[in-house]
Amino acid sequence: MSFKVHLIHDLYYGFNEPTEPTDLELPECDLVIMNGNIANNNKRSVLYAFELAHLYPNIQFVYNEGYTERYLGQSDKWEYESENSMKLRVNQEQWPQNLHWKDPRSSQGLEILLQTGQTVSVWCAFGFPNVVKCNSDWEDTWFYRNICQGQIPVYNLDSDILPGTDLKLFGDMDLWASKEFIEQKYTEQLDMIRDWETKQIADKYYGILVTHLSPYKDTRLEGISYTGYNIHLHNRIWATTHPKSNVNYVGADLVSNPGRGSRPRGKVLEVD
Repeated sequence: MSFKVHLIHDLYYGFNEPTEPTDLELPECDLVIMNGNIANNNKRSVLYAFELAHLYPNIQFVYNEGYTERYLGQSDKWEYESENSMKLRVNQEQWPQNLHWKDPRSSQGLEILLQTGQTVSVWCAFGFPNVVKCNSDWEDTWFYRNICQGQIPVYNLDSDILPGTDLKLFGDMDLWASKEFIEQKYTEQLDMIRDWETKQIADKYYGILVTHLSPYKDTRLEGISYTGYNIHLHNRIWATTHPKSNVNYVGADLVSNPGRGSRPRGKVLEVD
């Protein structure tokens, strides 16, 4: 028995911008994967997810945060501040039962029962790569320029901005992503994904891997040499955001469907 999957990402709605009617019209499908950059911030992206979930109660929706939802303009004051906030939202009564979000700390994939009677397991991650080598100054990479890993408390700082002057720093300072931070995030997910691949989906459920960053020719990874997850997903779907054409990667079909409007909203993947 087959089921149908629809992908949504890179819509970039403004905070006060109404949803276009064409983006509320979904094709006939069983599972919708929302893979980041839906809007310019997480609240607006969640609103769109709520709109679709309420309009289509028989369809299951997966919500994976992308760059604009998780990192744009955000500076966590403590580790997992954003994830803790999302976890509280998901556990509220108002959160639709057919809208699924995966905590990146969880070692279990999302087990979702479709209207076809089939159960699928979906693993969601941001998709940080394994940085083998930086081919330029690290401060020129997309990660350093766009990903904030937290804050340095003011009491841990040397408060002199310019030595020999009276300029002082009286607040916490953003800590931009280091190579070690990216590698840590990669390793944390890799260990769990391998377990998911070999134990949770090997013989039990059809598995779908979802990453916001693409392991194949993502322009945000320019300037570094890297490797992706050391896994093998034979005849599975790997939903990502960057490539516009399907690519076979570690055995999986690397698929995406960027943009707004009737054309991308009319595309669907049929999985056997």
